[in-house]
Amino acid sequence: MKSVFTLKYILHTGGWAILEIGNIEKTVTVNISFFHDSLKELAQSAIELKTKGEKSVVFMDEPGEHKLILKKNGTSISYELRWYKDWASWNLISGDNFETILSGATTLPKYINLVRENLIRIWNEEGLEGYKKKWCKHDFPLSEYELLKG
Repeated sequence: MKSVFTLKYILHTGGWAILEIGNIEKTVTVNISFFHDSLKELAQSAIELKTKGEKSVVFMDEPGEHKLILKKNGTSISYELRWYKDWASWNLISGDNFETILSGATTLPKYINLVRENLIRIWNEEGLEGYKKKWCKHDFPLSEYELLKG
C-alpha cells in the first residue's frame, strides 16, 4: 500500500491554529491553542528525528489535547495521534487515558519535508511580526526554520 501522509498547519487569529493531518483513510482537523508552542515543537521533532528514535508533539485545545507520537525505524516513521479529554502534558489527566484518532506510517524525508513546507509557508505569509500578532504568546520558531529550510 502506498504511504500517503498529509500535514498542514494553519494559523488563525487570537492565539488559535489548526492542524490538518491525514493518511489515505482519513484526515483529522485538530484545534491548537497558544497555551503550548506547538509549531516550535513540530519543527523540533523534524530536526530531532534525524538522530532520535522517538518524539512527540502536543497540540493543546481548550479543553483537551492531541499528542502526535512519532517513532522512527530506519528511514520510516510510525505515527499515532492521540486525543486526551484534558491536558495530559500538564498532568491533569493520566497519560494512559487517551483515544487513538489516527495512525499509520510515512518516511522520515516525507515528514521532514512536510514540516519544512509548513514553516516556509507560514514564514512567507506572516513573517515574524505577523506570526507574533496572531500567535500572541510565542515567537515564530526562527532557529528551527533556519535549520530546516535548507
